[in-house]
Amino acid sequence: MIATAGSQRRWRRIFLVVGAIVAAYALLAPLSSLDAAQSAGIPLLTDKFWFRIATYVVMFVVLATAWNIIGGITGYAAFGNVAFFGIGAYTTGMLIAKAKWPFLDALPLAPVLAALFAALVGLPLLRLRGHYFAVASLGVGVAVGELVQNIDYNGQPVFGGASGLFLPIYAVGHRGLFFFYLMCGAAAVAIAVTWWVLRSRFGYGLIAIRENEDAAAVIGVNTTAYKVAAFALAAALTGLAGGIFSQWNVFINQDNTFPIEYNVQMILMALLGGTGTVFGPAAGAVLLQLLIQFLGGSLPISFDLPFVSSEARPIVAQVILGLLLVVVVIFVPRGVIDFFGGRTRLSLSYLRRSLRDTSL
Repeated sequence: MIATAGSQRRWRRIFLVVGAIVAAYALLAPLSSLDAAQSAGIPLLTDKFWFRIATYVVMFVVLATAWNIIGGITGYAAFGNVAFFGIGAYTTGMLIAKAKWPFLDALPLAPVLAALFAALVGLPLLRLRGHYFAVASLGVGVAVGELVQNIDYNGQPVFGGASGLFLPIYAVGHRGLFFFYLMCGAAAVAIAVTWWVLRSRFGYGLIAIRENEDAAAVIGVNTTAYKVAAFALAAALTGLAGGIFSQWNVFINQDNTFPIEYNVQMILMALLGGTGTVFGPAAGAVLLQLLIQFLGGSLPISFDLPFVSSEARPIVAQVILGLLLVVVVIFVPRGVIDFFGGRTRLSLSYLRRSLRDTSL
């Protein structure tokens, strides 16, 4: 028992050190692109292409961490959180493109409107449970995207319609660096909020709902209020990421702000890293998004799949992601944070227990 505990602590320390080194490099390497760094002779460690990939990775850290609040901590598997991403993107986009607001003035309203919408639809939706809630939330995500694309006023699309919405480019020095660190700030906020939730009375109430909602109600937890609050909190963080994305990408439409695959990806990221944990969804987002970019041939390091054309690579990537989801749910249901953190180890008994826990 003592040896096992020592091994767990050692693996946890190794995991934390490696994670800290990777995070430090990812945060500090972009500074090599500054003029002062180049004048000092520091080698360029990143470029514009790296900035784009890194910003996407960090964006999914926010999305997966936000989903974890309602899906991992509360236990309600929401499949429509992309609606909040789109609402945040269009809130910022409309205020900038139509009302001529400055970006930094428009951005705070993105999480506010996303949270208000989540509270509004959450009151009826969160009375459902299990697959009923999952399907209903998915329907909301699809419906909001269709409404945004098809709402007209006097024959003119309100939100740009199928043509989308073009935003003026935000005039700021080192634009890629600015939006990368802005998205990192949103990720830090999402992780900090998760940390606070897990250590608060509010978080204990959400965990009680996840474990047994009827028992939680008996001991005095206002389950409806707690669930709606968690849903709104997740929506606010997701909307914040959407608001940043709209100005960073300059162009938004239904395809890039309400993509259904984002729902699946953020859930898989949380599952891969470890639901109900602080850093699990973030770790899962980094691993899975890099895998997606790698399989899609977007990373500098790539390989040719035998008998697969370049046009078919995205399809193969989706197949691999589907298989990965099955493997994670069955064999690593607690995520890589738990597995590589030393709390569990690969053995026949571990695989048997995982199969037993994930079977009906």
